[in-house]
Order: sequence, then C-alpha cells, then structure tokens
Amino acid sequence: MSIEKILSRIDEDSRAAVEAALVRAREDAAVHSARYSRRAEELEAGLRSRAGKKSTEEKHRLLVSEQLELRKADLVRKREILSKLYDDARKNIAALAGEDYLARIRALVISRAISGAEEIVPASGQSVLLSPDFLAKLNGEYPGGGKFTIAAEEGAFEWGVVLREGRRTVDLSLGAVFDQVMDRIEPEVSAILFQQ
Repeated sequence: MSIEKILSRIDEDSRAAVEAALVRAREDAAVHSARYSRRAEELEAGLRSRAGKKSTEEKHRLLVSEQLELRKADLVRKREILSKLYDDARKNIAALAGEDYLARIRALVISRAISGAEEIVPASGQSVLLSPDFLAKLNGEYPGGGKFTIAAEEGAFEWGVVLREGRRTVDLSLGAVFDQVMDRIEPEVSAILFQQ
C-alpha cells in the first residue's frame, strides 16, 4: 500500500472516529440536557410550589393577625361599653334623693339586717335624711319590728349606710352594694356583650 492510501485510510478512519465520537457526544449531551432540563423543571416547580405555599402562609398569617387585631379592638370597645354601663348605673343610683333614696335605704337595711337592732351609720352629709320618721318607718317595716338606731357619726362614703352591731358590720354603701350587684349580673351582661 502506498503512503497515500495509508494516509487516506488514516484520514477516513479518523473522520469516522471523530464522527462516531461526535454522535456519542451529541447523544450524551441530549441525555444530559434532557436530565438537566427535567431537573430544572422539577426545581422550578418546587420553587413555585414553595413560593405558592409561602404566599398562602403569609396571606393566612396576615389574615389571622388582622382578625386578632379586630377582635382586640372589639373587646376593648365592649369593655368600654360595659364600663360606661356600670358608670351610668352608679351615677343613677347616686343621684337618688328624697323619698327614693330613703326607700332604697330602707329596702337595703331590711334585706340585709341580721338582728333588726343594728346601729345605722349614714353616708357623709346624709344623717339629716335619716330622721326620726325614717327610723320609725324602718322599725315598723322590719319583720317582727326593728330596734334600729342612728349612729352619731357619719361614714366616709357618699351613698348608703353601714349597719353595725358589736363587732359585726354590714356595708351597704354604694361601692359595696354596686360591687355585689356587678358580681351577680356581670356574667349575664358579659354573655350578651361578648357572645360571638
């Protein structure tokens, strides 16, 4: 064989080898490209899914936070209403005067007296209202007849009376009575105001 044929043959073999290598390289590249393309699509889908979940979670967190703030504001408003209700009731009771005041005091004393012989301590500035006529009416209305007396000194409260007998006292001042009434009615009022 001549050198030219050998060179030609080497050239053909080289081209065939290069062509075969290129074909294999293209096939490998296509396989890798497909694999990386699928992986890229999976990563993109995963990222989109996580971003969607994050977005949904953030939206949910914001909604829950806003609902909580609205509930807090609602609770504050309801507490303000309840406080105003109690303040108005206290003012209305404190504003009682004359026979209305005396009738309430008689009713309180009759309902809370233990022996009917207690000494009555009037509110500051109210001793003139607890006249002998008031005392006679109270003693006459008390079941079995009362023997109440009026204390010489006044109490350091603005409305109501305190019953005293020995070491026992029954506080019927506005603050004490109102606290007792609030304890009784607050669950009902709260149930109405705070029902959801």
